[in-house]
Amino acid sequence: MPYVDLPDLPGVFPADSLFDGPYAKSTALPLGSWRAMANGRVYTLEITAQAGADVTATMSSGTIRDARWDPATLHFTFTRVIPNVIEQAFSAYLFHFDEADPLWRMAGTFQTVKNLSQHSVPMIPSGWYATLHR
Repeated sequence: MPYVDLPDLPGVFPADSLFDGPYAKSTALPLGSWRAMANGRVYTLEITAQAGADVTATMSSGTIRDARWDPATLHFTFTRVIPNVIEQAFSAYLFHFDEADPLWRMAGTFQTVKNLSQHSVPMIPSGWYATLHR
């Protein structure tokens, strides 16, 4: 891979690294079996229904509650509960996309918000990323 000279400004990407567009945007949360990577672990996030802001979803580990979707900002949030262990708040944004891209993509952060165990649990934020085949 060739080296690219970056401008000496924070957060700047060279013009040849950007997709010229046009980007497409969906306001609906794509339903299906998402592959999610959170803190080095891979999960299945099954999003089965969306009615207004309310979302029905399950995850291959833990229980999901309070799942919400904001079509104006493409923001998806939920609480993951692992009984007797932790509660975690997840937040992600659906990416705008190139119509040739075969995947939906979202990314965001999660953080333990409540320790349900007797052990010390770090309350630091972590990142997560998910994809779904179109």
